[in-house]
Formats: sequence, C-alpha cells, structure tokens
Amino acid sequence: MSKNPLQEITYEYPMVFTQLQKEKEPFEWFCSNHFLPSNVFKRLQAEFPHIGYRQSHREEGDGKYYSTWDLLAVDNGIPEPETWNNLTPAWKAMLKVILSDGYRHYFSTLMERDLSTSRLHVRFTIYHENCWLAPHCDRPDKILTQTLYFPTGNIEGGELLILGSSDPDDIKEAVAPSPNRSVILLPSSRSWHSVRKVVPGSQHARRALLLHYVISENL
Repeated sequence: MSKNPLQEITYEYPMVFTQLQKEKEPFEWFCSNHFLPSNVFKRLQAEFPHIGYRQSHREEGDGKYYSTWDLLAVDNGIPEPETWNNLTPAWKAMLKVILSDGYRHYFSTLMERDLSTSRLHVRFTIYHENCWLAPHCDRPDKILTQTLYFPTGNIEGGELLILGSSDPDDIKEAVAPSPNRSVILLPSSRSWHSVRKVVPGSQHARRALLLHYVISENL
C-alpha cells in the first residue's frame, strides 16, 4: 500500500476563513471577497502551480462544452502523487486544511448540507485566452462546489456568470475572478452558470482551485 502523503505534512499556519455572503437569487449560492487571510493568500498566489496541466476541450456531443487547462490535485480524498510532489510546502499545507474534517464540518454547518460521506475532488484550473465554460448545471452527485480564485492580474473576461436559465444571455450576476474571492454553488436543477470566455490576447489568466464534494464513487 502506498504511503499517504498527508502523513508527511504538518499545519504551517492556522486558517481563519471570512464568512461567506449568502445569495438567494436565482438560486442559492455564496460569495466571499476575501476568503483567506491576506498573508496566506499572497503566498499561495505566488506559488500557484504552473506545470503539469492538461487541456480539456469539448465543443461537440451531449453535455457541457468547455475549454480549460486542468491539474488534478485530489481524487476521492487522496492527493494525486505526481501533483503533490511538485507542490510547495504552503500548498501542501493548504490541501491538508481542505482535506481536514474541520473544513468539511465548517461547510456542512454553513451550507446545511451533510458532507460527511462525500468524496472530495480538487483540481487546479487555468483559463488562458479563449478559454470558457458553457451554461450548465452541475451533476446532482456534486452536492457542493467551491472555487477559490488566484488570477495573475486584471483579466478581460473569465467572469462566473450566474444564469436564470440555460440561455447564455440570461445573466443575473457576473462574478469577476478577483484575487482571494471564493464562490460556493449548491447544485440543483436551477443552478445554471457559465464562465465568460477570456478575451483573445489577454495578458493574464483566470487561475482557480476547484473543489467538488461528490456523493458517488464517480466524478
């Protein structure tokens, strides 16, 4: 049996999260504009991983359409060894916090959703120029999704679009991927959302850490 890399890391700093503001329209979602302590965010921002990404692109067939760059960090609650070995100590500490029972309990209480039996999947994502995500609702087995933003600068495009329907123009809220912002979505049949295309020629990228709490074995 392979050694769990979590056994090799200790907490580097205490985490104090900013309370998320609850939004109720057009569905229930949450947002914090300064989720992490400033010193923690600045270090993670500076050390955001930049190698090992694979392009994910789909424009044909059923389901959602997208173009992104992804790096798997945690699969079914276990850190991906190849990614883990290339992370800095700060990012290893951050993932350990995210994988802790305390983090799970915090969101279970705040969101009033039982996450105790869910599997956690985490990945780093980068939206370079022309990357986008079409309107969709997350699958029902994803009972909670959190995004933490670590952009390289002011981005043209890349906003999370909260939609009132599957119509891409039915925009109720545009949430910019601002530094240290975090958004939580509670998937439902009404939780339509998308990501606006990062404009061609953009000098900066939409970087984020994406967490999915899933209630089945499959992602």
